[in-house]
Amino acid sequence: MAAKYLLLAAELRRRCALLRREGETRLPGELRLCAETGYSRQTVRRALELLEREGLIVRAHGSGTYLADSAPVRSGRVAAVLPSVDTYLYPRLLRDAESVLREAGCTLEAYTTGGLVSREREVLTRLLADPPAGLLIEAAKSALPSVNLDLFEQLDRRGVPLVWVYAPLPVPAGAPCFQDDNEGGARQLVRRLRERGHEHVAGIFRSDDRQGHERYLGFAAALLGCGLPLCEERILWFDTRERAAILRGESGLLERFAADLRPCTAVVCHNDEIAYALIRCLLRAGQRVPEDTAVVSFDNSHLCTLSPVPITSLAHEKHQMGTAAAKALLCMIQGQKAAGARLPWTLRERRSG
Repeated sequence: MAAKYLLLAAELRRRCALLRREGETRLPGELRLCAETGYSRQTVRRALELLEREGLIVRAHGSGTYLADSAPVRSGRVAAVLPSVDTYLYPRLLRDAESVLREAGCTLEAYTTGGLVSREREVLTRLLADPPAGLLIEAAKSALPSVNLDLFEQLDRRGVPLVWVYAPLPVPAGAPCFQDDNEGGARQLVRRLRERGHEHVAGIFRSDDRQGHERYLGFAAALLGCGLPLCEERILWFDTRERAAILRGESGLLERFAADLRPCTAVVCHNDEIAYALIRCLLRAGQRVPEDTAVVSFDNSHLCTLSPVPITSLAHEKHQMGTAAAKALLCMIQGQKAAGARLPWTLRERRSG
């Protein structure tokens, strides 16, 4: 856990940004900050010293503590940094977030990374040059160590509130994250298949995405908890590059996987786009879904009804992720604290499994 003065410094950076937007120039004195925050005077003093070294404040003996002249954060402009704006998850998230932000007088600008760390770095560098009032973000390759933590730290020092969606990173300390209950959802899908008589279940998960790891963990734990075998040779992992090839029909991964599924009679898929592609692959190979192979998934997207065999998939309440994340970010922009949440799933039963 971060030292107390570091936590307080992060809180004071956000307060500085709020004061600047309101046209204020002065922070409360040390004693008042002690009373407002509950920290000791030594902790308050160390936090202020850190902000002074960073050039965010100037302390004048006998006069007080003032905001330093630094590039102001633009009021009302919020940025969203996401892997894509066309994959089915993200347009819905952006619409819901924008609806909440628009009512509060904020505008939303969307930036895409393509799931690439290098492109994420380019976007964050641009945002540092012209900081927004707040930032919604899903990290690129969230299952891997991030080389962009330094840029997130710089945004935090500039007082830009940050809310994570789908998977958190440890910077800034205590930033809220709104994420799926991935382990719980995977357990729910395995139980569904077990109830329908399946004793050998395969899985397809994304390797460079934290959600993929969590879904695999819930999947494996549920199989073992039900007394079913974990068929490790029937688990397929794919990454960002392979995903793109799968969706273009150029990979061959799913074809090889589908040709060697036995003894498994069911598959838990990372999401609907993989389930949709797998069902089409199975049907081309002459297999029946679900009679020969059942397929279940996450997200309850439009692909579930477009699929040749409608997909049994897990759903959230409508508008839940984007709305909750935007409301939390607004609270932080206004200088208030906000907490993240882990969102539960509800099964939508269709023909595939």
